[in-house]
Amino acid sequence: MAKILVIDDSSELLEMVRVLLEDRGGHKSILSTDGEDGLTKATTHQPDLAIVDVMMPGMTGYEVCRRLRASPSTADIPIIILTARGQDVDRQAAMDAGATMYMSKPVTMGDLLESIDSLLDDQAPAPSGESGQLIALMSLRGGVGVTTLAVNLAVFVARRSQEETCLVDLCPSSGNASLQLGIRPKPNWLALADMGNSLNAESISAQLLTHSSGLSLLAAPFVPVTDGGLPLEVTTAVLQALLNSHTRVLVDMPSILNETTTAILDMADVIGLVLTFDPASIQATVGMLQAMKSHGDKMRIILNQVVPGRQPAAEALERVLRRPLSGTSPFDPGQAQALTRGMPLALSTPDSPLTQSLTRLMAALQPAVRISSGA
Repeated sequence: MAKILVIDDSSELLEMVRVLLEDRGGHKSILSTDGEDGLTKATTHQPDLAIVDVMMPGMTGYEVCRRLRASPSTADIPIIILTARGQDVDRQAAMDAGATMYMSKPVTMGDLLESIDSLLDDQAPAPSGESGQLIALMSLRGGVGVTTLAVNLAVFVARRSQEETCLVDLCPSSGNASLQLGIRPKPNWLALADMGNSLNAESISAQLLTHSSGLSLLAAPFVPVTDGGLPLEVTTAVLQALLNSHTRVLVDMPSILNETTTAILDMADVIGLVLTFDPASIQATVGMLQAMKSHGDKMRIILNQVVPGRQPAAEALERVLRRPLSGTSPFDPGQAQALTRGMPLALSTPDSPLTQSLTRLMAALQPAVRISSGA
Protein backbone atom coordinates (compact mmCIF):
# COMPACT_ATOMS: atom_id res chain seq x y z
CA MET A 1 0.00 0.00 0.00
CA ALA A 2 1.41 3.36 -1.06
CA LYS A 3 0.58 6.81 0.28
CA ILE A 4 -0.49 9.01 -2.63
CA LEU A 5 -0.92 12.78 -2.39
CA VAL A 6 -3.54 14.27 -4.74
CA ILE A 7 -3.72 18.06 -5.15
CA ASP A 8 -6.61 19.42 -7.22
CA ASP A 9 -9.11 22.21 -6.65
CA SER A 10 -11.97 20.04 -7.95
CA SER A 11 -13.66 18.25 -5.06
CA GLU A 12 -15.43 15.94 -7.52
CA LEU A 13 -12.16 14.81 -9.08
CA LEU A 14 -10.60 14.34 -5.64
CA GLU A 15 -13.43 12.02 -4.62
CA MET A 16 -13.17 10.04 -7.86
CA VAL A 17 -9.42 9.60 -7.42
CA ARG A 18 -9.85 8.70 -3.74
CA VAL A 19 -12.25 5.89 -4.61
CA LEU A 20 -9.91 4.74 -7.37
CA LEU A 21 -6.85 4.69 -5.13
CA GLU A 22 -8.42 3.17 -2.05
CA ASP A 23 -11.11 0.82 -3.35
CA ARG A 24 -9.47 -0.36 -6.57
CA GLY A 25 -5.79 0.28 -5.94
CA GLY A 26 -5.52 -0.58 -2.26
CA HIS A 27 -3.56 2.61 -1.59
CA LYS A 28 -3.94 5.37 0.99
CA SER A 29 -5.00 8.75 -0.40
CA ILE A 30 -3.98 12.14 0.99
CA LEU A 31 -6.21 14.83 -0.51
CA SER A 32 -5.75 18.58 -0.81
CA THR A 33 -7.56 21.34 -2.68
CA ASP A 34 -4.69 23.85 -2.97
CA GLY A 35 -0.94 23.97 -3.34
CA GLU A 36 0.10 25.35 0.05
CA ASP A 37 -2.00 22.83 1.93
CA GLY A 38 -0.74 20.06 -0.32
CA LEU A 39 2.89 20.93 0.40
CA THR A 40 2.17 20.93 4.14
CA LYS A 41 0.60 17.49 3.87
CA ALA A 42 3.56 16.30 1.82
CA THR A 43 5.89 17.28 4.68
CA THR A 44 3.66 15.63 7.27
CA HIS A 45 2.81 12.39 5.47
CA GLN A 46 5.83 11.86 3.21
CA PRO A 47 3.85 10.39 0.29
CA ASP A 48 5.21 7.78 -2.10
CA LEU A 49 3.73 9.53 -5.17
CA ALA A 50 1.98 12.81 -5.96
CA ILE A 51 -0.72 13.71 -8.49
CA VAL A 52 -0.90 17.45 -9.11
CA ASP A 53 -3.29 19.62 -11.12
CA VAL A 54 -1.81 22.61 -12.94
CA MET A 55 -4.49 25.30 -12.78
CA MET A 56 -5.22 26.04 -9.12
CA PRO A 57 -5.82 29.27 -7.22
CA GLY A 58 -2.86 30.73 -5.38
CA MET A 59 -0.15 28.41 -6.65
CA THR A 60 0.16 26.55 -9.94
CA GLY A 61 0.90 22.87 -10.14
CA TYR A 62 4.26 23.68 -11.73
CA GLU A 63 5.32 25.59 -8.61
CA VAL A 64 4.05 22.78 -6.39
CA CYS A 65 6.12 20.34 -8.44
CA ARG A 66 9.26 22.47 -8.12
CA ARG A 67 8.84 22.76 -4.36
CA LEU A 68 8.27 19.04 -3.97
CA ARG A 69 11.53 18.47 -5.82
CA ALA A 70 13.29 21.01 -3.58
CA SER A 71 12.27 19.24 -0.36
CA PRO A 72 14.55 16.35 0.71
CA SER A 73 11.61 14.23 1.87
CA THR A 74 9.82 14.38 -1.52
CA ALA A 75 12.68 15.10 -3.94
CA ASP A 76 12.67 11.61 -5.42
CA ILE A 77 8.99 10.64 -5.46
CA PRO A 78 7.17 10.20 -8.79
CA ILE A 79 4.98 13.20 -9.67
CA ILE A 80 2.13 13.00 -12.17
CA ILE A 81 0.94 16.29 -13.63
CA LEU A 82 -2.76 15.85 -14.44
CA THR A 83 -4.27 18.77 -16.33
CA ALA A 84 -6.74 19.83 -19.00
CA ARG A 85 -3.94 21.71 -20.78
CA GLY A 86 -2.66 19.34 -23.46
CA GLN A 87 -0.33 21.33 -25.71
CA ASP A 88 3.31 20.39 -26.26
CA VAL A 89 4.41 23.56 -24.50
CA ASP A 90 2.40 22.50 -21.41
CA ARG A 91 4.00 19.07 -21.41
CA GLN A 92 7.45 20.65 -21.61
CA ALA A 93 6.64 23.06 -18.79
CA ALA A 94 5.60 20.14 -16.60
CA MET A 95 8.80 18.23 -17.30
CA ASP A 96 10.91 21.35 -16.72
CA ALA A 97 9.21 21.72 -13.32
CA GLY A 98 10.26 18.20 -12.38
CA ALA A 99 7.23 16.07 -13.24
CA THR A 100 7.79 12.37 -13.83
CA MET A 101 4.73 11.93 -16.04
CA TYR A 102 2.27 14.23 -17.81
CA MET A 103 -1.35 13.18 -18.36
CA SER A 104 -3.98 15.36 -19.99
CA LYS A 105 -7.64 15.37 -18.98
CA PRO A 106 -9.95 13.69 -19.60
CA VAL A 107 -8.19 10.52 -18.52
CA THR A 108 -9.79 7.18 -17.74
CA MET A 109 -9.46 6.02 -14.15
CA GLY A 110 -8.08 2.72 -15.41
CA ASP A 111 -5.26 4.45 -17.30
CA LEU A 112 -4.49 6.62 -14.29
CA LEU A 113 -4.29 3.64 -11.92
CA GLU A 114 -2.12 1.73 -14.39
CA SER A 115 0.27 4.69 -14.61
CA ILE A 116 0.39 5.02 -10.82
CA ASP A 117 1.19 1.35 -10.30
CA SER A 118 3.81 1.43 -13.05
CA LEU A 119 5.60 4.41 -11.48
CA LEU A 120 5.45 2.84 -8.02
CA ASP A 121 6.87 -0.42 -9.35
CA ASP A 122 9.72 1.45 -11.02
CA GLN A 123 10.39 3.55 -7.92
CA ALA A 124 10.28 0.94 -5.20
CA PRO A 125 13.39 -1.04 -4.30
CA ALA A 126 13.07 -4.69 -3.41
CA PRO A 127 11.12 -4.56 -0.14
CA SER A 128 12.80 -5.72 3.05
CA GLY A 129 9.41 -6.25 4.64
CA GLU A 130 5.99 -4.63 4.88
CA SER A 131 5.43 -1.57 7.03
CA GLY A 132 3.96 -2.31 10.43
CA GLN A 133 0.59 -1.44 11.90
CA LEU A 134 0.17 1.79 13.87
CA ILE A 135 -2.38 1.78 16.70
CA ALA A 136 -3.03 5.10 18.47
CA LEU A 137 -4.68 5.00 21.92
CA MET A 138 -6.11 8.30 23.05
CA SER A 139 -8.56 10.26 25.15
CA LEU A 140 -9.03 14.00 25.41
CA ARG A 141 -9.89 13.40 29.07
CA GLY A 142 -7.01 12.36 31.30
CA GLY A 143 -7.32 9.76 34.03
CA VAL A 144 -9.33 7.21 32.03
CA GLY A 145 -6.59 4.58 31.90
CA VAL A 146 -5.15 5.05 28.41
CA THR A 147 -1.59 4.31 29.53
CA THR A 148 -2.61 1.23 31.51
CA LEU A 149 -4.39 -0.20 28.47
CA ALA A 150 -1.54 0.75 26.13
CA VAL A 151 1.09 -0.90 28.35
CA ASN A 152 -0.87 -4.09 28.91
CA LEU A 153 -1.90 -4.42 25.27
CA ALA A 154 1.68 -3.88 24.12
CA VAL A 155 3.07 -6.48 26.55
CA PHE A 156 0.29 -8.90 25.66
CA VAL A 157 0.98 -8.61 21.92
CA ALA A 158 4.75 -8.81 22.34
CA ARG A 159 4.52 -12.02 24.37
CA ARG A 160 1.68 -13.80 22.57
CA SER A 161 2.55 -13.01 18.97
CA GLN A 162 6.36 -13.05 19.20
CA GLU A 163 6.22 -10.16 16.72
CA GLU A 164 8.37 -7.05 16.93
CA THR A 165 6.23 -4.68 19.00
CA CYS A 166 7.02 -1.13 20.10
CA LEU A 167 5.21 1.12 22.58
CA VAL A 168 5.69 4.87 22.19
CA ASP A 169 4.86 7.12 25.15
CA LEU A 170 4.39 10.63 23.75
CA CYS A 171 3.23 12.30 26.96
CA PRO A 172 5.22 15.55 27.40
CA SER A 173 4.41 15.78 31.12
CA SER A 174 6.33 12.86 32.59
CA GLY A 175 4.58 9.92 30.97
CA ASN A 176 4.41 6.79 33.08
CA ALA A 177 4.54 3.90 30.62
CA SER A 178 8.10 3.23 31.81
CA LEU A 179 6.91 3.35 35.43
CA GLN A 180 4.26 0.72 34.76
CA LEU A 181 6.87 -1.45 33.05
CA GLY A 182 9.38 -1.01 35.87
CA ILE A 183 11.97 0.59 33.56
CA ARG A 184 14.03 3.72 34.16
CA PRO A 185 13.03 6.17 31.37
CA LYS A 186 16.55 6.76 30.09
CA PRO A 187 17.21 7.04 27.21
CA ASN A 188 13.97 8.58 25.97
CA TRP A 189 12.61 10.54 23.02
CA LEU A 190 13.92 13.89 24.28
CA ALA A 191 17.29 13.10 22.71
CA LEU A 192 15.63 12.89 19.28
CA ALA A 193 14.16 16.40 19.31
CA ASP A 194 17.31 18.25 18.20
CA MET A 195 19.04 15.65 16.03
CA GLY A 196 18.13 17.30 12.73
CA ASN A 197 19.90 15.63 9.80
CA SER A 198 21.46 13.01 12.09
CA LEU A 199 18.04 11.53 12.82
CA ASN A 200 17.95 8.08 11.22
CA ALA A 201 16.89 4.52 11.96
CA GLU A 202 20.07 3.85 13.93
CA SER A 203 19.79 6.94 16.13
CA ILE A 204 16.11 6.20 16.80
CA SER A 205 16.85 2.58 17.69
CA ALA A 206 19.50 3.75 20.15
CA GLN A 207 16.79 5.48 22.22
CA LEU A 208 14.63 2.37 22.60
CA LEU A 209 14.42 0.46 25.87
CA THR A 210 13.88 -3.30 25.95
CA HIS A 211 11.42 -4.89 28.40
CA SER A 212 11.67 -8.48 29.63
CA SER A 213 8.53 -9.35 27.64
CA GLY A 214 10.38 -8.55 24.40
CA LEU A 215 8.57 -5.22 24.05
CA SER A 216 10.50 -2.17 22.83
CA LEU A 217 9.68 1.14 24.50
CA LEU A 218 10.32 4.68 23.35
CA ALA A 219 9.85 6.32 26.73
CA ALA A 220 8.76 9.81 27.65
CA PRO A 221 11.24 11.86 29.69
CA PHE A 222 10.85 11.89 33.47
CA VAL A 223 11.11 15.70 33.64
CA PRO A 224 8.12 17.38 31.96
CA VAL A 225 8.85 19.11 28.66
CA THR A 226 7.76 22.74 28.52
CA ASP A 227 7.71 23.24 24.74
CA GLY A 228 5.01 20.70 23.91
CA GLY A 229 7.04 17.59 23.13
CA LEU A 230 8.57 16.31 19.92
CA PRO A 231 8.27 18.56 16.83
CA LEU A 232 5.87 17.44 14.12
CA GLU A 233 8.50 16.48 11.55
CA VAL A 234 10.53 14.51 14.11
CA THR A 235 7.45 12.68 15.40
CA THR A 236 6.32 11.50 11.98
CA ALA A 237 9.86 10.51 10.96
CA VAL A 238 10.33 8.53 14.18
CA LEU A 239 7.03 6.71 13.85
CA GLN A 240 7.70 5.84 10.22
CA ALA A 241 11.12 4.43 11.13
CA LEU A 242 9.57 2.35 13.90
CA LEU A 243 6.90 1.06 11.51
CA ASN A 244 9.64 -0.05 9.14
CA SER A 245 11.29 -2.14 11.87
CA HIS A 246 8.31 -3.37 13.90
CA THR A 247 5.17 -5.37 13.14
CA ARG A 248 3.08 -3.24 15.50
CA VAL A 249 3.62 0.20 16.99
CA LEU A 250 1.26 1.30 19.77
CA VAL A 251 1.23 4.99 20.66
CA ASP A 252 0.13 6.29 24.05
CA MET A 253 -1.13 9.67 22.84
CA PRO A 254 -1.18 13.01 24.71
CA SER A 255 -4.64 14.24 25.71
CA ILE A 256 -4.71 17.07 23.19
CA LEU A 257 -5.58 17.69 19.57
CA ASN A 258 -2.91 19.74 17.85
CA GLU A 259 -0.94 19.63 14.60
CA THR A 260 1.31 16.81 15.79
CA THR A 261 -1.35 14.56 17.30
CA THR A 262 -3.59 15.08 14.26
CA ALA A 263 -0.72 13.99 12.00
CA ILE A 264 -0.28 10.83 14.08
CA LEU A 265 -4.00 10.08 13.81
CA ASP A 266 -3.67 10.52 10.04
CA MET A 267 -0.87 7.95 10.02
CA ALA A 268 -2.67 5.50 12.30
CA ASP A 269 -4.29 2.35 10.97
CA VAL A 270 -6.59 2.24 14.00
CA ILE A 271 -7.49 4.81 16.68
CA GLY A 272 -8.64 3.51 20.06
CA LEU A 273 -10.73 6.13 21.88
CA VAL A 274 -10.77 5.29 25.59
CA LEU A 275 -13.48 6.57 27.90
CA THR A 276 -15.20 5.91 31.19
CA PHE A 277 -18.76 6.58 32.34
CA ASP A 278 -17.59 9.90 33.78
CA PRO A 279 -19.63 12.74 32.15
CA ALA A 280 -16.49 14.72 31.33
CA SER A 281 -14.98 11.68 29.61
CA ILE A 282 -18.14 11.12 27.60
CA GLN A 283 -18.23 14.77 26.57
CA ALA A 284 -14.59 14.64 25.48
CA THR A 285 -15.26 11.52 23.40
CA VAL A 286 -18.28 13.08 21.68
CA GLY A 287 -16.17 16.12 20.87
CA MET A 288 -13.34 13.96 19.55
CA LEU A 289 -15.70 12.04 17.27
CA GLN A 290 -17.02 15.29 15.85
CA ALA A 291 -13.57 16.83 15.41
CA MET A 292 -12.20 13.75 13.65
CA LYS A 293 -15.17 12.80 11.47
CA SER A 294 -12.89 12.04 8.55
CA HIS A 295 -11.34 9.22 10.57
CA GLY A 296 -14.62 7.65 11.61
CA ASP A 297 -13.82 4.32 9.96
CA LYS A 298 -10.60 4.05 12.00
CA MET A 299 -12.19 4.86 15.37
CA ARG A 300 -12.69 2.09 17.94
CA ILE A 301 -14.38 3.14 21.19
CA ILE A 302 -13.15 1.33 24.30
CA LEU A 303 -15.01 1.57 27.60
CA ASN A 304 -12.62 1.28 30.53
CA GLN A 305 -14.01 0.66 34.01
CA VAL A 306 -11.58 2.33 36.41
CA VAL A 307 -13.71 2.13 39.57
CA PRO A 308 -15.40 -0.87 41.22
CA GLY A 309 -19.13 -1.38 41.37
CA ARG A 310 -21.98 -1.71 38.96
CA GLN A 311 -21.88 0.58 35.96
CA PRO A 312 -24.70 1.95 33.78
CA ALA A 313 -25.74 -0.16 30.80
CA ALA A 314 -23.42 0.11 27.81
CA GLU A 315 -26.45 0.63 25.57
CA ALA A 316 -27.10 3.99 27.22
CA LEU A 317 -23.57 5.11 26.38
CA GLU A 318 -23.91 3.91 22.80
CA ARG A 319 -27.06 6.00 22.38
CA VAL A 320 -25.20 9.11 23.52
CA LEU A 321 -22.21 8.42 21.26
CA ARG A 322 -24.42 7.30 18.36
CA ARG A 323 -22.08 4.44 17.60
CA PRO A 324 -21.37 1.05 19.17
CA LEU A 325 -18.61 0.24 21.62
CA SER A 326 -15.78 -1.77 20.12
CA GLY A 327 -14.59 -3.25 23.40
CA THR A 328 -14.65 -2.99 27.18
CA SER A 329 -12.02 -3.38 29.88
CA PRO A 330 -13.34 -4.39 33.32
CA PHE A 331 -12.23 -2.99 36.66
CA ASP A 332 -9.32 -5.02 37.99
CA PRO A 333 -8.49 -4.74 41.72
CA GLY A 334 -5.00 -6.07 41.00
CA GLN A 335 -4.07 -2.99 38.98
CA ALA A 336 -3.09 -0.92 42.04
CA GLN A 337 -0.54 -3.53 43.10
CA ALA A 338 0.69 -3.87 39.52
CA LEU A 339 1.48 -0.15 39.45
CA THR A 340 3.39 -0.40 42.72
CA ARG A 341 5.44 -3.36 41.51
CA GLY A 342 6.10 -2.06 38.00
CA MET A 343 4.78 -5.33 36.63
CA PRO A 344 1.83 -5.17 34.18
CA LEU A 345 -1.02 -7.58 34.85
CA ALA A 346 -0.69 -8.91 31.30
CA LEU A 347 2.71 -10.25 32.36
CA SER A 348 2.18 -11.21 36.01
CA THR A 349 -1.45 -12.37 36.20
CA PRO A 350 -2.78 -14.12 33.08
CA ASP A 351 -6.11 -14.91 34.77
CA SER A 352 -6.86 -11.35 35.91
CA PRO A 353 -10.00 -9.64 34.53
CA LEU A 354 -7.91 -7.05 32.69
CA THR A 355 -5.64 -9.64 31.07
CA GLN A 356 -8.61 -11.78 30.07
CA SER A 357 -10.11 -8.82 28.20
CA LEU A 358 -7.00 -8.14 26.11
CA THR A 359 -7.66 -10.78 23.45
CA ARG A 360 -11.02 -9.18 22.67
CA LEU A 361 -9.56 -5.68 22.76
CA MET A 362 -6.80 -6.53 20.30
CA ALA A 363 -9.36 -8.14 18.00
CA ALA A 364 -11.35 -4.88 18.15
CA LEU A 365 -8.24 -2.81 17.37
CA GLN A 366 -7.81 -4.21 13.89
CA PRO A 367 -8.22 -2.12 10.75
CA ALA A 368 -11.29 -2.70 8.63
CA VAL A 369 -10.64 -4.85 5.58
CA ARG A 370 -11.53 -3.09 2.36
CA ILE A 371 -13.07 -5.22 -0.37
CA SER A 372 -12.53 -3.80 -3.83
CA SER A 373 -15.39 -3.65 -6.30
CA GLY A 374 -13.54 -6.06 -8.57
CA ALA A 375 -13.17 -8.76 -5.89
